[in-house]
Amino acid sequence: MFRDTSSAYDRIAESIGDIGERIGELEHQISERISPTPSITERVRRSVGFPSRSHSFLPDTFRNLSMPTVSDARSSYRSLIEAMPDLRGQLSELRSHLPSWGASELASRLPDPRLPRAPSFRRGMQAQQGLAFLRGRPALTTVLVAGGVIAVVGAAFYVSKKVAEHTEEPDYDTVRTDGDIEIRDYDAMIVAETIKSGYHEKARRIGFETLADYIFAGNRAGKKIAMTAPVLQQLSENEGKTKGWAIRFVMPKKFTKDTLPAPGSDDVAIRELPSKRVVAIRFNGNFTASLASKKLMILYNYIAEENMKQKGDPEYAFYNPPWTPGFMKRNEILIEVER
Repeated sequence: MFRDTSSAYDRIAESIGDIGERIGELEHQISERISPTPSITERVRRSVGFPSRSHSFLPDTFRNLSMPTVSDARSSYRSLIEAMPDLRGQLSELRSHLPSWGASELASRLPDPRLPRAPSFRRGMQAQQGLAFLRGRPALTTVLVAGGVIAVVGAAFYVSKKVAEHTEEPDYDTVRTDGDIEIRDYDAMIVAETIKSGYHEKARRIGFETLADYIFAGNRAGKKIAMTAPVLQQLSENEGKTKGWAIRFVMPKKFTKDTLPAPGSDDVAIRELPSKRVVAIRFNGNFTASLASKKLMILYNYIAEENMKQKGDPEYAFYNPPWTPGFMKRNEILIEVER
């Protein structure tokens, strides 16, 4: 039996409960003013079935808050120590009733503590489950990856083939063929040319953008000009000194130098190249310095063995758009020789 003591214990319990309620109210008021969505505390409260409460403004929150005095707290502590044997007995009696509840019955009596899941959270869980499913099936993952690669390569092959079929190239007569090497005679052609400095690939990329602005009427008036192939690149010299790389677009055959639209800036020049004979070597793959060096040495050796006389620096020709797979790219190196 509990002793009939003062109400300090009750006052402590009520005060602590009152503090918790007001902290919850304050948190909810702040969250509602900042964001209209329920706070975590409010969502927990709703999920476990606590009734919603009306909330007052912040100054009213502490209006009825009262705390016990020190003497009340000491008296309550002594009362608890004296009542401890009775508390142990009641707890033992309560424990004797707990095993009679089955686990399923106990679970059914408890509220569902789970919070509502946002759609993004559900999607993330579904993605994780999908990844776990694929990790457990490496053969299926390999098939999916291989299928994706084949689809991408197939699409790139189809697009590149269609582009090549509708892209104009300069005509030439083949004089002789020795394996990968050809001797060709080209007619005169008109090119749009820009000079760019820097290493090989960077100069070609910047030069391509400049010439693309010209043919697609990005910096001039008039109609667009159809893209042709190849894009040509060659060292540019002036009075024996290297100025940089000359990047060239061959103009469609229907144009003359007079009928082509004037460039919108001095960065692009329209030039007419005379007819010429070249020794060309064709190869596939991504253009790299090491690969180009090997092919260039083959050309130099061939020219020396055939007692030909070289004219000018080598010219590099690129036939394919950037998205073309490496093994499908067509590259050429051309060296002009005397007839």
